Amino acid sequence: MKLRLHFVVDPMGWLCIGIVFGIWFYNTLFVPKLVLLPHYHEGHIPWALVVWYYIASALCVAALFRASLADPGRLPVDPHIPHSEREHWELCNKCNLMRPKRSHHCSRCGHCVRR
Repeated sequence: MKLRLHFVVDPMGWLCIGIVFGIWFYNTLFVPKLVLLPHYHEGHIPWALVVWYYIASALCVAALFRASLADPGRLPVDPHIPHSEREHWELCNKCNLMRPKRSHHCSRCGHCVRR
């Protein structure tokens, strides 16, 4: 499956992802110093737990960026419409492309998106 990147310049989206990234950064740097590392040095938890915390943290931020940059289901420019389904498609008033009836024109990305 091909991963198509989707990038939209949206100030509110940048603010939200900045806040989430800041919380992730705080939890990755300061929580281990305050909670995990003192317990590790006292011998209450194994080193593998500290390593798993950092691996889980890296996987969380990787999933965040992958979900943020993923294509939301944008319709192709030249869709192949079978003859039996032509009555279920309509013309978009804003982008002049054929789209299924259960799709809408997204005001943020400027394309027709499947629901």
